[in-house]
Amino acid sequence: MKLVMVFGPSGIGKETIACNLAAKKDWHVFPQHLAFDIASAVVGFGNNGFEKYQRDVCLQAIKTLHARNTKGVVVTFCYVTKASDFFIEGLLSLLHELDISAEFVRIKCDLDQHIQRVTSTGRKNTNKIQTKEHLLDYLKRFDFGESIPGTSSISLDTTQMSAEESASAIASKLRI
Repeated sequence: MKLVMVFGPSGIGKETIACNLAAKKDWHVFPQHLAFDIASAVVGFGNNGFEKYQRDVCLQAIKTLHARNTKGVVVTFCYVTKASDFFIEGLLSLLHELDISAEFVRIKCDLDQHIQRVTSTGRKNTNKIQTKEHLLDYLKRFDFGESIPGTSSISLDTTQMSAEESASAIASKLRI
């Protein structure tokens, strides 16, 4: 199985790009925010055990896809410098254990484009960030500036790109 992790801050377009990339490759998509939502509902965000439960949900999904002989999966993730390292350590260990080839793609765009994406109608009726004010507060509180430690990442500025163009650009850079 192959795995591509598309990472960056919330609202930048990871899931939309991941769906386009997965469609091109005939792969699955696993948006990590689903594990976050489940952990929030079961354990409660910030409560003791939240991070472990969230990681376990995500890693179990990858194990299940692998056991089902899935060709590939595109995982989306909000990597927050240092705060996400517990999750990443578990992921890298699982990838090694299951001999899964992986690539990591960091998505970024300029702030005006990011605001436009967050406030788009496609995000309405979701638990996702939907306002400029919420986005600015979020970007101030968390550090999304670094790549994932222990990995080599492709970096892609999607400011001037559609989701389809972004997915094509990623597909052309993949080594797996």
